[in-house]
Amino acid sequence: MTSVTAVGEASRDATPPRRRVVVACAATAAALVIVSGGWLLGSAGGSASTTFEVFDHRDGAVVYERELPVGSELVLEHVHSVTGRPVQERFGVGDASTLTLEQLTFDEFGPNLPAGPAHVPDHASFHDDGGTYRVEHHGFEIGAVPLMVGGDRVDHRLQFEDGERLRLLDVVRSGSRVELRVADRG
Repeated sequence: MTSVTAVGEASRDATPPRRRVVVACAATAAALVIVSGGWLLGSAGGSASTTFEVFDHRDGAVVYERELPVGSELVLEHVHSVTGRPVQERFGVGDASTLTLEQLTFDEFGPNLPAGPAHVPDHASFHDDGGTYRVEHHGFEIGAVPLMVGGDRVDHRLQFEDGERLRLLDVVRSGSRVELRVADRG
């Protein structure tokens, strides 16, 4: 097929016009699928993330923030203020604006710790692992975690899946009321 270029020279084009249109449409469709597929993956949880925050009620400000993938977990570790024994609370990022309670682990009964299977909520299960007690909360949605930050002895610390650690006393004073939460910034 012979076509005329803008400067009037004859050129030889081996691709028929109809085929060029089909190829152009296919390329456009593929680009749309790639773009929308990335958007769909981001909103469906495959690669979605959210902003984790430590909000200080005293100052009315976010004192720490970082991105966390939806579906990831973090652990709050501290020493129980009465028993003096370690406690771990594991939370999940349920969606872009909700934390879930996953697990509580401790080795000595004390105030605000369940004293056996009869003392856990209906959504939870209690396990005695031979002196270590574990309460599974099975992704119970809690939204956010209100917390009064203890002093050096209690030493509230957060551990993230990627290995990052945050000592709450490094960002707020002892006795501060904070909220651990996720916020959808999208």
